[in-house]
Amino acid sequence: MKIFWTYDELLTHLRRGGHELLPLGGTPDGSPLVAVRTGGDKLPAVLITAGSHSTEHAGVSAAVELAGSLDTPHQVYVVPTRDPIGLNGFAYALELGLGHAPDFSTFDALASILRESGTVLHDADDFIVALIGDYGYACPVPRPDRSQPQNYGYKRLQRLAGEQPDKLEPLRGRRLFMAPGQPGIEGSGDFGRAYTLIIGLDGEVLHLNRFHDTTWAPAEPRAVRDLMAQIEPGISFDIHESQLMEDRFWLSARRQADPEGQVWEERAAQAVIRAVVASGARLANDADVSGGAPLEQTWFTRSEPGVYWLDATVRGEGLNLMDYASRHYGMAFGTEMGMYGRFADRVRLGMLTVTTALEVFAERHA
Repeated sequence: MKIFWTYDELLTHLRRGGHELLPLGGTPDGSPLVAVRTGGDKLPAVLITAGSHSTEHAGVSAAVELAGSLDTPHQVYVVPTRDPIGLNGFAYALELGLGHAPDFSTFDALASILRESGTVLHDADDFIVALIGDYGYACPVPRPDRSQPQNYGYKRLQRLAGEQPDKLEPLRGRRLFMAPGQPGIEGSGDFGRAYTLIIGLDGEVLHLNRFHDTTWAPAEPRAVRDLMAQIEPGISFDIHESQLMEDRFWLSARRQADPEGQVWEERAAQAVIRAVVASGARLANDADVSGGAPLEQTWFTRSEPGVYWLDATVRGEGLNLMDYASRHYGMAFGTEMGMYGRFADRVRLGMLTVTTALEVFAERHA
């Protein structure tokens, strides 16, 4: 299972595999957002995406593998990564602001660069936020015992925006890149990716898997939204991972607007969980999904072990890609594989989710 450390490496791999890359748009650094067309000609189409959180790289590798291996008569469109800049790593993202390649290998060295080269907006409790050029950068120093929760820096920024909004005022309407700080995670590490955030004009801090229901949206979610309008997928997948778990798995499902669609969503979810258990993987528990809070205090409900239904109206922050897909097009699933599991196992679970759900999808459209 290949790990791609640069976006050019990923594109080259796809071209060498004989795939035609369909342009969807571009990112601020000039990178092309692309989709791969595979499968047959039957409708409705299938959409597979990954990499909106670049730190969750097993999903990217799974999407690339699926582009080359899926056997289905349905049209398939694969967007292997929704964040090319983040995939290239934090040093690459920092170079966009600095105008030259930075030299650092530790959090202390990175913190020094942010302090010396940027306008420091916040610097306290091992968390630095700076504006350099047109971009914001954040450096949350990780805890070696992994006691730091998933998206620690993301939550810190959201809290900062709520409690001291003046500090982030210069970042409104801008991108902010955060060092992931994920020691021990294959496919990411401390600086191997850049976690991309957007500070909205209203000061809200969001990541790239939002904005799908907003008139204004960054280039990346807008491009995928436009693709969906073109292909009208009957089933959509977004392959994610979770830092909250060691090596467990859960499936994120979406309520369907019509009763028949809901029946098929439930059937596909049940088939996926049976396949995951048969593979020997462990299922997540409620605490894995909720971060330790009572599940009823979250935006999830569980229908059976490993299957959690997300309600975006409770969560807030707008619609992510699968929320949007379920409301406008059809069946929609997100995966969550434990990021501290083996990389190859995480990739296989992502692929197993897609191939199993597609078997049920094929039954529906036989």
